[in-house]
Amino acid sequence: MEGEWIQTLGFFLVLLTLMMLSGMPVALGFLTLNIIGLYLFLGGEGALSLLATSTFSSVGQFALVPIPLFLLMGELLLKTGLAARTVEVVDQWIGRIPGRLSLSSVGGGTLFGALSGASMASVAMLGSTLVPEMTRHGYKPAMSVSSILAGGGLAVLIPPSALGVLLGAMAKVSIAELLLGGILPGLVLAIMYVAYFAIRATVHPELAPRYAAPPVPLGAKLRGLLEISPLLVLVLVVTGFIFFGIATPSESAAMGVVATLVLAAGYRRLSWAALKSSVMAAMTTTSMMLLVIVGSSGFSQLLAATGATSALVAAVAALDMSPIVTVIVMQLIVLMLGCFIDTISIMLVAIPVFMPVVLAIGVDPIWFCILILVQLELAGITPPFGVLLFVMKGVQQQLRIGEIYGAALPIVLIQILLVTLLMTFPSIVLTLPGLMSR
Repeated sequence: MEGEWIQTLGFFLVLLTLMMLSGMPVALGFLTLNIIGLYLFLGGEGALSLLATSTFSSVGQFALVPIPLFLLMGELLLKTGLAARTVEVVDQWIGRIPGRLSLSSVGGGTLFGALSGASMASVAMLGSTLVPEMTRHGYKPAMSVSSILAGGGLAVLIPPSALGVLLGAMAKVSIAELLLGGILPGLVLAIMYVAYFAIRATVHPELAPRYAAPPVPLGAKLRGLLEISPLLVLVLVVTGFIFFGIATPSESAAMGVVATLVLAAGYRRLSWAALKSSVMAAMTTTSMMLLVIVGSSGFSQLLAATGATSALVAAVAALDMSPIVTVIVMQLIVLMLGCFIDTISIMLVAIPVFMPVVLAIGVDPIWFCILILVQLELAGITPPFGVLLFVMKGVQQQLRIGEIYGAALPIVLIQILLVTLLMTFPSIVLTLPGLMSR
């Protein structure tokens, strides 16, 4: 019956909203929604067996192996102090240019993102190590907090990205191509951040006062660079093996973990306490992500079985909007959702609904997924409920939440500019995946 699919989809979304407002964990909320939907719409208790089949098929994929491995890499780098040492070396090489510490946080965030792909860990590490130093030198939150949020959020785009792997699994696209597609946009975004903070520190020096930093001899700089060079080689090897087809993302992630353990041991920074803490943190986050995939897969099948997916695709086609307008509308929806719910919840709500429409209108799924990754990065810093904003508040309790919100605004605008560039020049995303597929 025409219009029935709207009632069905509306029922699911209202029920999901009520569950989120109740404080129920997102993954459990989606599992509950799937059980209720199967029971009410697909034949009662007998239909619940579909959820068991869906659960196994959704998480029993070799393509998901990089998620725990990339997370473990990030935790090892954080717990052993290798990430903090990398930031110190970056700071030595930046020198005395305006906004030096802000640029250090962007550079450190770029490197840490390339090493781990964990944005929350990146913000926590940079926030706890650099914000006190910036405050001591008179930096205002508009420069200090803003640069930490910028540097930390880069981990979402620059591979290895655990969130990218999760998105690729949910959207059913090539994870290798998706990871490679994020490299150039991530580097472009990092350059935009560097330009912004350097220019703002020059125009408004009161936000980032210059100070007489102790000169670092060239020999010390070279020794520091030599010290972290194995980590930089690790990044190139992990990403390069995926690009040249030598190894799958799962195999590259496994090599990355082994190499990180070897490097941490070689630097005499590996301890049982650090290893245990890293494994437990990675296992906790991985469990949550796998439950998310189970919920998303079940929700996708529920929408398809009730006819809501096919009806939605037909409704979008009937609107006679151009594909680019449709993509813009989808991104606006994700951006609005980002003001109120976390990135994982957004993926669960949006991807099962959006991907059938994207494929139906002929939009490149890799390009679309990178646009969504940027929007998810935005969701992490968009007031009032961006998760990275609360991570920053957690590591720097003296900051007012209003100061953190104000510091996030320029970063939001810069990322919107990046989205405009990616939509105008899709080759920024598609060049590296295209070279890989040749």
